[in-house]
Formats: sequence, structure tokens, C-alpha cells
Amino acid sequence: MKWFLALLVLLNVGMYLWATGHKSTSSSSVRAMVNADGMRLLSELSAERDNRSASSCYRIGPFYDERGSVKAVGALNELSVPHTALTIKQREVRAYRVYLGPFNTSEQIEQQRNLLRNNGIYEHYVKSEPSSQDVISLGLFSQQARAEEFMHDLLERDVRAQTRPEDRTLGPTYWLELQDVAPNQGVLAVLRETKWAGDRARLRVFPCN
Repeated sequence: MKWFLALLVLLNVGMYLWATGHKSTSSSSVRAMVNADGMRLLSELSAERDNRSASSCYRIGPFYDERGSVKAVGALNELSVPHTALTIKQREVRAYRVYLGPFNTSEQIEQQRNLLRNNGIYEHYVKSEPSSQDVISLGLFSQQARAEEFMHDLLERDVRAQTRPEDRTLGPTYWLELQDVAPNQGVLAVLRETKWAGDRARLRVFPCN
């Protein structure tokens, strides 16, 4: 009797679904609702971000004389390279000098320089001081930790140097920011080989914003 009642219930449910036109949803129809074209895997998103961050922009500089940047503008115009002139204003920075001295006589200075050369230290120069006592400058660093690290390396060569902070004035400097030049490798090659006015001016690469 129970089986007969259960069979009647199933038949009634089936008749209701057939009469109302209700259709069961298959797994394939659910998958069809997903917009596959609009989706990206996390790895794909990361790769896209990396590609954007890897894009490079270009500047030429720095020029410490505005005449050098004007001359460079002429060269860029001949190559039909769009550009924008930039000026970085004068600014004060803190640096750390590593030095020997001060010395009272030129004989003391020359004797110390000979000792430096014998230790394989050739990059140094004599710097005049306001007190009329000269020092031998061994290096100038933007970070104190780097200056102290250099002093430690000198100590291993039996050179006992000192360090001191110095405030330096930099600038103004002049730059030329290039536009739409990244795809043109031929032009970039020419710009890399060009000898620009000034010792430090050259084509430089930096991440685009």
C-alpha cells in the first residue's frame, strides 16, 4: 500500500512539471552562462601587470648647462623625436665624505698619496679646506652606512680614514623626456650612441608611471 501511494505522488509531481513547462537545468547550461572571454586567471593578471610595469620611458640628461639641452633639442628635431623639456630646480642634499687628514705640508700629502698608490688606491684627490689645511678625499657617498662600509674596507688595507657629513647644492639640471620612442629601436640605437653635451648626459631608461 505504501509503495502504491509513493508511486502516485511521483506521478503527480511529474504531471505538474510537464503541465507548467518546467525544465531541469543541466550542468552544461550553467557552464554556458559563464562569460569565459571576460575572465582572466590570476597568473594571467599578474603577467599583464608585469608587462605594464616592464614598459620603459626615456630621458636624455642631465645637462648642467641649459645650452647643452638646447643643442640636444636640435638633434631630436632632426630625428623627428617628440620630446618635452624638464628642469629640476636647485636642491640641497646631504653627503658623507671619506678622507684623510688634514695635513699641514705638501710633503705630508705626497707621502700619504704614495702610500695609497702602493695599496692599490688610485681614486683620490687633494681637496683644499677653508682652514688652509688640505685633505685627501677618497670618496663621497649619499648614505652614511656606505661611507662607513668603505672606511672598513680601507682599514683592511691599513688606511685609517675618517668620514664627515657635508651639505651639497645640486642643480639646476635640465632633461629632455622623449615621447612615443619606445617602439622605434633604430632611433633608440642612434640616441644611445650620440655624444651629448656634458660628461653625464646620456639616454636613460626609467619605469613609466
